[in-house]
Amino acid sequence: MTTYTGIHPEGLFLLSQNKFEDSKEFYEANKARLKALVFTPLQQIVEDLAADFTRLDPRMFLLPGRVISRARRDTRFTKEKHLYRDNIWITFTRPKEPGSPANQGFAGAVKPMLWPCMWFEVKPEPGEWNAGVCIYGATPAYMQFVRTRIESDAEAFLSAAGGAIAAGAEMQSEPFKKERFPDAPENLKPYLNAKSFIFMHTSNDLALLASPKLVDELRRLCAAYGAMYTWLLQAAEDYYAI
Repeated sequence: MTTYTGIHPEGLFLLSQNKFEDSKEFYEANKARLKALVFTPLQQIVEDLAADFTRLDPRMFLLPGRVISRARRDTRFTKEKHLYRDNIWITFTRPKEPGSPANQGFAGAVKPMLWPCMWFEVKPEPGEWNAGVCIYGATPAYMQFVRTRIESDAEAFLSAAGGAIAAGAEMQSEPFKKERFPDAPENLKPYLNAKSFIFMHTSNDLALLASPKLVDELRRLCAAYGAMYTWLLQAAEDYYAI
């Protein structure tokens, strides 16, 4: 049984208004409402799906206070200087810190460790939510390792990709300007000729976002993404074991 009470239009509007006002005073005056309307429901999603993700990856980090994004942005290293964001997300992944108990035993550990992740994101503008799986922020060397693994384990990779796509996800990528694998099988080229790629399902069903049934939909998507997460995780573990 889910504990999720839903993210309703009132909460989406408040997220947008908080970004528009861009004021610490406005945020502090509405902090309790933001928590009740947005952040508590996100915490409920983490709690409702924790058992599913633990079965998928026992080393996954699922502390709600650490896996849910903040309303306040870090503006130190960006040209975008808005103090507050209106898109909010949950990231389901392993800890990034090499010293974490979850990361013990990897000789090639560096900071940050870039594990595959699943995520759920809410975007008041344009009024949608999405859920996906990828390796976020992977370095060129890391992605080259992944491409080599795709070539050597193509059948399993394509099966995992097919499962995600069949569930409603779209593969999105940042392709190289020039094709690097002209002789590769056609069904592998979109992945091998990409700097990075993700699988993401996007929905504008805000009624579902406000309903406890959202947890069932996220559970369905996470199950469909499970094979891709596991494939990427094995590649990551092998990369850090070097």
